[in-house]
Amino acid sequence: MGARGAPARIRLQQGRRRADGISMTACSRGRPLLLALALLAFAGCAMPSKGTPIFVDMRAGEFWSGRGKLLEVSEDQSRCRIAVRDRALLVQEYWVDCAWVHPRHERG
Repeated sequence: MGARGAPARIRLQQGRRRADGISMTACSRGRPLLLALALLAFAGCAMPSKGTPIFVDMRAGEFWSGRGKLLEVSEDQSRCRIAVRDRALLVQEYWVDCAWVHPRHERG
């Protein structure tokens, strides 16, 4: 019963609510994923795409694994700048002795 004793009428909503249409678009569903990937890349979790795949001896430092990327070699070819994951799984760039850097052959 309604407020004045008349039977209450229930009306169905005919059109879509604007909030439902906005929240279900593909753009808004993909936005959190893109944001998360961008944060991971800027936080040091993404290995750089440039560089030569290498293996670094553990004598060069404490790394998660020896797999890394060679980014640069000094002019006298005694020091190499590498990107490798540390034990916290963050990508770090180091200058190490080139004697500890070895080519890595990808299995394919």
